[in-house]
Amino acid sequence: MIWSNIKLAISMYEVNTYIRFLTIKELSVYGSIALIGGYIAQLFGGWSPLFTLFCILIGADYITGILASLKEQKGIKSALSFWGLMKKGLMLLSILIAHHIDLALSMNGVMIGSIWFWVANEVISLTENYARLGLPMPDVIKDKISIFKGKALENKDQNNENT
Repeated sequence: MIWSNIKLAISMYEVNTYIRFLTIKELSVYGSIALIGGYIAQLFGGWSPLFTLFCILIGADYITGILASLKEQKGIKSALSFWGLMKKGLMLLSILIAHHIDLALSMNGVMIGSIWFWVANEVISLTENYARLGLPMPDVIKDKISIFKGKALENKDQNNENT
């Protein structure tokens, strides 16, 4: 009986040394972050695994783009970085708009389709960054990327001729 009381006293001591109460300032900061995060998630109709995948791809694409620029010794240009982040923000805005279209039409497909479109776009961009980093890649994927790049260049040339 005494041995169990000693064990309890030791375990209570260990708990008290590892757990501390948060201060009012910490609670208000963490609570504010939680409220803002919850509000943003609610704007997007909740947080789904597909949206999580998209957010991971956005971060991975941004990081690998920076790494590829450093490897190619192009450096990090703040203007390019800014516009890259703006594009990511506009992707999120289009998903937000798609969610509210779903709400207005009592549907559930516009947002999901929008997310899948942007997921495909991010996967292509991520693959291009991997190629720029020199990671090994199957020839089939390299050929598909060159096809996408060729079509993008053709469209850019056509747009320049039209202006």
